[in-house]
Parts: sequence; structure tokens; C-alpha cells
Amino acid sequence: MKRTILILLAIAGGLTACAPSQKQIEAQRERDPQYQYEKAVVCMQYGLRDEAFPYLNRAIALDPRHYLAFNLLGLAYMMKGNLPEAVKAFQSCVGVAPANFSEVHNNLGTALQESSQTEAAEAAFKKAYEIDQNYNASYNLAKLYYGQAKLEAALEYVRKSLLKYDRSLLAWNLQGLVLDSQEKYEDAIACYQQALKIIPGEPNVSFNLATSLYKSGQVGRARDLLEKTRAALEKMAPGTAPKNDEVKARIQDLLKKIGERR
Repeated sequence: MKRTILILLAIAGGLTACAPSQKQIEAQRERDPQYQYEKAVVCMQYGLRDEAFPYLNRAIALDPRHYLAFNLLGLAYMMKGNLPEAVKAFQSCVGVAPANFSEVHNNLGTALQESSQTEAAEAAFKKAYEIDQNYNASYNLAKLYYGQAKLEAALEYVRKSLLKYDRSLLAWNLQGLVLDSQEKYEDAIACYQQALKIIPGEPNVSFNLATSLYKSGQVGRARDLLEKTRAALEKMAPGTAPKNDEVKARIQDLLKKIGERR
């Protein structure tokens, strides 16, 4: 019996000796690009953008083909407003990413568009859409074409976006804006109403709906909605959302027009 116990103790001692120490585990992690990338992801989730950069750079140094690290690096640079570095990181990602990773092309397109490189942005969005009908890319193409007053192209791509993902408030709102510009007010109203099912009372969409109601001759409904939206905005603390202040100003202007029309 004593001999058995001694053997078991010897085996346990051997296992302990073979088990890696905490220092060895940490050293292994420091050499693991995926571990470095995951630490960067945690930093980004907690809004610690600047703290993510060293981990991402370490991940890329350890594995120059770590495409997810390049993509996240591009997003971090975009959040900092450093568009040239964002473009560079996304382009590096494109060079090493799998062919089916459409998201990087969409991200690259966004960075290029914000850098006023419209044609290159359009090509990147189209590439993302071509890969897997990326609904963010088709939305971005629709938004780009709407800004260029290419309304038919904008309508085509926003519909493609909604076909892939129909819970996007932004896409329903954009489709409403396109249809409103085409003077298809009833169709625009239906789109805004669909958007408001996703986020009820969203101020910008509510204002757009009121505008289309006004243009279609439904002045009373437009006025009631504007007043309701303004009242909801008044309850919010000033400066909480700067865009809401813009919406309030537009509401005031449209209410003034309605008042003059009576």
C-alpha cells in the first residue's frame, strides 16, 4: 500500500514538474497573434481605442497575414479620424484576407468615401456586394447614389439592401427619401412608417414622414406629428444629441410653413 502511495506521489510530482508555469503561459500568449488580437477586441468593446493599437500592431508583427487584425486596425484609425491610415490598413487586409471576407471591402469603401475618393469608394462597395450581397455595401451604394441625385440607382440598391436585411431603420428611411425626391409621397410615407416600427418615435424619421405628409397634402397629420416629435425632443436634456437640435430647427421651419399656408 505504501509503495502504491509513493508511486502516485511520484507521478503527481512529475506532472507538476511538467506543467507550464504562469510565466511560461504568459510568454506563450505574448507570442500568440490571436491572443493579442482578442485583447484589442476587448479594448474596442470598452471604448479603449488607443489601448487597442499596441495589441493590434503586435498581432500583425507576429502574423503579417492576420487579416482580422488589419481590419480592426482600420476601424480603430477611422474612429480616430485618421483616414489615410485607415485606408492603408484596410488595403493591407484586402491583400491577405480570404476572398469571401466582404466586410473589409465595405469598410475600405467607407474610408475612401469619407476621404472624398468617390469612384474608388463605389468600386469597393460594389466588390463587397458582389462577394455575398453585403447589405451594408448595397446601403452605402444607395446612399452614395442618392447624394449624386442618381435616384433610380439609389432605389435599386436600397431595395437590394432591404431584401437581405429588412430590419434596417437607415435603409427604410433612405428608401423613403429617394421616393420622396421622386415625388412618390405615398410610397415614401409607407417606408417611413416601416422604419418607425423598428424604432418608434425616432426624431429624424418622424420629421421625414411629416415632410412627405405635408407634401402629399395631409397638412393636419403632418402638423400633429411635428408637434408630437417636438414635444418628445423638448423632454430630452439639451446637447444630449446634437442632431436632435438640428431636427428641432427643421421642425420649427416646417411648422412655420404650415402656419403660413393656413
